Amino acid sequence: MTALRAVVCGLIAGMLVSLYRQGIDAGTRVARWAYAWIGIHPVWVALWAAVVVLAALLVAALVRFEPMAGGSGIPQVEGVVLRGMRMRWWSVLIVRYVGGLLCGMFGLSLGREGPSIQIGAASSQAVGKGMRRRGIEANYLVTAGAAAGLSAAFNAPLSGMMFALEEVHRSFSPMILLSATAASLSADFVSKY
Repeated sequence: MTALRAVVCGLIAGMLVSLYRQGIDAGTRVARWAYAWIGIHPVWVALWAAVVVLAALLVAALVRFEPMAGGSGIPQVEGVVLRGMRMRWWSVLIVRYVGGLLCGMFGLSLGREGPSIQIGAASSQAVGKGMRRRGIEANYLVTAGAAAGLSAAFNAPLSGMMFALEEVHRSFSPMILLSATAASLSADFVSKY
């Protein structure tokens, strides 16, 4: 039954991470266009700089609102799974999306690995709560979501599975492997199609 729940987590994480990737790509296209346009029309540099400062202030306010969405996201997921830290899944998703899209629009360096892992973990935490899963099974679903996020970010399901075993749990467990495999494969399927 855990594998079926992990498939649901993988499908949702795959959709959310695919949307995140598309948003970052669209933001990067906007940044390339804007910087090329400003190169031709340098009179707009001051206005662009003001907009960049406003965006930076908004991103800083978002991270103050949800500190778990700051940084790469990987240590936060490990803290939730291994150390019992609490993650407000809904605010993590909002901050990750809005902050990531804003940063992408201004051409800021933004990796997709950590945010995708945290998006997968947060969405799987929501699925687990919706299915009334608690304790160790809830942790398995968060781990599966993290694996699905990595899988969807790079179309690499094996990397997602290994990430769950080596990085998050640092041990082998058949349940972790089964959950991570089911979620990673379903997320990879969604992100490819």
